[in-house]
Amino acid sequence: MLKKLHPEGEFESLDDLREFEHRLARALEKGSIERVPVKKRRSSISPEEWYRVKGGDDVYRYVVPDYPLRGYWGRVEKPEEGSYFQQLYAGDAPSREEYAELTAKLAEKWREGEVERAEDTHSKVAGTYLFHHRPSDETFELFPPNRTTGRGIWEKVFRSNKDGSWPGQDLSLDVPPTSRFTIKSKGEP
Repeated sequence: MLKKLHPEGEFESLDDLREFEHRLARALEKGSIERVPVKKRRSSISPEEWYRVKGGDDVYRYVVPDYPLRGYWGRVEKPEEGSYFQQLYAGDAPSREEYAELTAKLAEKWREGEVERAEDTHSKVAGTYLFHHRPSDETFELFPPNRTTGRGIWEKVFRSNKDGSWPGQDLSLDVPPTSRFTIKSKGEP
């Protein structure tokens, strides 16, 4: 049913979008589909809604177009899986204190090898890092707090291990220190 509302992918035109939204509204009115909570957003930029056939397992996401982005309709691969990074910090604008807590958590996860890290050398803001979680193929970017507002930016970005954009040719992974090369004091084997 959800697959028939629109072909998977972006919307080609405004008429295409309107036709889809009309079909979606009719299915909701009939009660054949229902909205379900969004657990892991595709993008931090555009609003997103999730739907499933009542009593069904398949979940589809509707990412609302926001010019120049053309929106998206498609199946959610693992709807039960929440966002790894949003579990560490659920907001998108950490205060200085929240930023300090989040960077400490991320540094620990990075040292443990649970996440990968790369400095965003293209950012105009010094100290901006990208973090990637391979099991969920999820990448977030963290900007340090702004001097004026005192708030940072924490957002999902479109870098994926599956499509080869993580870390990509333009980024170098930051390798965590290892305990293999510990310096021993004199007399220790």
